[in-house]
Amino acid sequence: MTTTARARLPYINKEYTAIRRELIARIPQLTDRWTDFNDSDLGIVLLDLFAGVADMLAYYLDAQAAECYLPTARQRQHLIDLCALINYRLHSAVAATTRLRFTLALPVTGDVVIPAGTVCQATDEADPIPFETVVDLRITTGETTGEVDARQGQRYTDQFTGTGQPFQRYRLTNPDVAQGTVLVTINGTSWQAVDHFAESGPLDTHYRIDSDGLEQSWLAFGDGKAGALPPFGQSISVTYLTTVGPAGNLAPHRITELPTPILVGGVPLTVTVENPIAATGGADPESHEHARRVAPATVRSTWKAVTKADYQALCESFPGVAKAQVLDLNNEASLRIYTVRVVIAPEGGGTPSPLLKTDLHTFLDARLMVTIDVGIEEPSYRPIPVTATLFLYPDEVTEMIQQRALAALTERFAFETQAFGQAVYTSDLIALLDGVPGVSHVALQTPASDVTLAPRELATLGTVTLTLEVVH
Repeated sequence: MTTTARARLPYINKEYTAIRRELIARIPQLTDRWTDFNDSDLGIVLLDLFAGVADMLAYYLDAQAAECYLPTARQRQHLIDLCALINYRLHSAVAATTRLRFTLALPVTGDVVIPAGTVCQATDEADPIPFETVVDLRITTGETTGEVDARQGQRYTDQFTGTGQPFQRYRLTNPDVAQGTVLVTINGTSWQAVDHFAESGPLDTHYRIDSDGLEQSWLAFGDGKAGALPPFGQSISVTYLTTVGPAGNLAPHRITELPTPILVGGVPLTVTVENPIAATGGADPESHEHARRVAPATVRSTWKAVTKADYQALCESFPGVAKAQVLDLNNEASLRIYTVRVVIAPEGGGTPSPLLKTDLHTFLDARLMVTIDVGIEEPSYRPIPVTATLFLYPDEVTEMIQQRALAALTERFAFETQAFGQAVYTSDLIALLDGVPGVSHVALQTPASDVTLAPRELATLGTVTLTLEVVH
């Protein structure tokens, strides 16, 4: 008695063409009666259908396996869950921050207090962009101006009722909740936000804000053992800001309107407002690429700032910070031992606001060694002028070539592509312009040589002068 070995397909053949080819090749091993391999044959039709279904199943199996790993996951919810396993949480949308300067038309007798939460807005936008003061501003007698930190956003309040059950969760009504702006009050008592309940006791009034794959924010409480429970029937008041993210990164002198007048003794004052510095740091919810890069580095730091890599990972994980560079006495001889200087660039570029630097300093203080003196500094942007002659092929449209070259240079010097101290090489610029469609060759006049940048510097595109000549 003889037995026929079962036909097996190589497991690496997962697409339709390979599966179909392997199946047809194995037909003679199963029977010698099937000799018609034309597309019209009923057996071939069924075989094609099977190969198509197998192709789809293989795709979904591969996709499912890919969602189990941080480098390959594509679904945001899966990325959130994977990062949660290593105690890293993707941040939601980040509100821009700035300084507001209030100016009184005339000095008044007594101090003028502009309360925290005063709303100002930029009015020359299609939709007004509101900013809210963070703390009270007191303008003393005889003074007419004062400055205070402000954060972009529109304030909302949600009301919930406690159930007394473990793991209570409540969905916030509005989307685009600004990172770090949620305040929770239960029965007149303010509760404290935490990243996790691992160190919370049964009496600790802690809560956590989670974001899901649809960018919806959730208020979460503990189980009564790790984190206290909101009692049954008690009112849970949740206030927060919603933000427009990067659209809040405004140039100076754009925030000029006070929708609500400032009152002193019930009498409105004539007050003007403006932002003397740009609003910066506004950002969309954390991207998948950023999470894949920063989350493992943050885990390696064990959430403590010891090495330079630890400082950089922690700073770049902080919402609102796009780039960071850490300097010590090995980089600059003027720095003392146990002194660290962190240079940060906010999301979208520009200069970090005083509020962002203060918040980051507080964040680092809880994680650095007690002997370390850490300072946070602003980046220096160095414009790189480009002057070049582009030689074009005949019949090329010069205006089109110039637009392409400008677009290529703009992309090359985009803020997202730059790193602190990254040199600019003339060979790269020549290759970039030479690769523009329609360009035969390039003569670069400026920069005449490679540009070396200091550690605190970021390159930006300076004045561009392009001369176009047609090759005959």
